[in-house]
Amino acid sequence: GGRGKTTLAKLVYDKIFHHFEVHCFLGNVREVSKINRTLIGLQKRLLFPMLKEKIEEIWDEEWGSILIKKCLSNKKVLLVLDDVDDLKQLEVLAGNQSWFGMGSRIVITTRNEGLLVQHGIATSYKMRGLNDCEALELFSLNAFRKEQPKKDFLELSKHFLKYARGLPLTL
Repeated sequence: GGRGKTTLAKLVYDKIFHHFEVHCFLGNVREVSKINRTLIGLQKRLLFPMLKEKIEEIWDEEWGSILIKKCLSNKKVLLVLDDVDDLKQLEVLAGNQSWFGMGSRIVITTRNEGLLVQHGIATSYKMRGLNDCEALELFSLNAFRKEQPKKDFLELSKHFLKYARGLPLTL
């Protein structure tokens, strides 16, 4: 956590969503599914642009999955599933490629790379931490509003960098 997966996914989404017929950013999937103990609310958010008042027809996850496939199989979709932590979340919200039309893109952020492998996702990008120069610049911009700290604060800044281990959120 803290590497910037959600931030990067949101930036990508904001930059390209207008190229898609249907677009949806489902944030905090892990937390939402834990609180609600179901994925029906997330399925409804995904389908709302097409179903509007008929959205109440989704009464269970299985029916929601059927409707996602039925409504989106011929649409160019951009779907971001942020902070996925369970295979069921992928199965219920993103199924497989046949659920979405040609040119669709599904972006998934997760701390568990194994979920992507289990779901058969071949293409992934592993976020790396910041290198020392990048970390010092980010820390300095936030702490001192300058790209580099004054000499008097350089050693102290390096202690913070060591503690943060390149994690942007910590910095």
